[in-house]
Order: sequence, then structure tokens, then C-alpha cells
Amino acid sequence: MQVHFDRFAIVLSGICAIHCIALPVVASLIPLFAATIQHGHELHEFWFHQFILLFILPVSVIALVTGYRAHHQLTPIIVASIGLLLLVGVALYADTLITHHIIPNDGETVLTVTGGMIHATGHILNVIAARKLHKHCPVKG
Repeated sequence: MQVHFDRFAIVLSGICAIHCIALPVVASLIPLFAATIQHGHELHEFWFHQFILLFILPVSVIALVTGYRAHHQLTPIIVASIGLLLLVGVALYADTLITHHIIPNDGETVLTVTGGMIHATGHILNVIAARKLHKHCPVKG
């Protein structure tokens, strides 16, 4: 079950990354829609990032905790948590960071994609640790 949650968390991180990359590309390729579909810091961005985090956080916690209980390796939790902290931090504070010129306007996308990749890497490590455990465990009859 933990592997399914890890895979789901990886898919959610991928969806987030695709969203962050695809929207600016589509907006720049279709000038007609560029005026209405901007990758800015508007209501759409706020709601999308908060909405996806509502799924990412519980799925990640379930996958990482059940994985840890099985394989007792902290590395997947640490790596995934760093990614999650980055995702949550950007989702909550991107506007403030951009307003105070701490990050550039496109910094939100770069940090979100980076956080998603780090987060997904943690879940990949969790899947690998679980697979190694299952290979070494004797089958109960």
C-alpha cells in the first residue's frame, strides 16, 4: 500500500511540475491567450498550489510513514520533506519573496519545480527501500 501512496505522490509532484512549466509555454506560444492566461501571482496560482498541496501532504505523510515503518531508513523522509518544505514555502510566500525582490518573477516556477523534483526523489527512494526490503524478506507460508 505504501508503494501506491509513493507513486501517487510522485504523480502529484509531476502534475505540479507540468502545470508550472506548461502554462508559461502555452501563454508564450499563443499570444491571443497570453493576456488572459498569465502565469502570475493571481487567484488561479494561489488556489492551484493550495489545492494540490491538500493532496500532496497527506499522501506523502502516509507513504513516507508506512515506508519508514517497514524499512527504517530516514533518507527518503528527509529528502521528501525538503521538497515538501520548499513546495509549501513557495506556495505560501512566493508573492512576498517576489515583492521584496528576494526571488525574480520566474523564481516561483523554478523553486516549485525544484521542490517537486526533490519531493518525488524522496518517494522514489522510499519505493527503492521498500523493494529492497521485500527482496530480503522471506515469504511467509
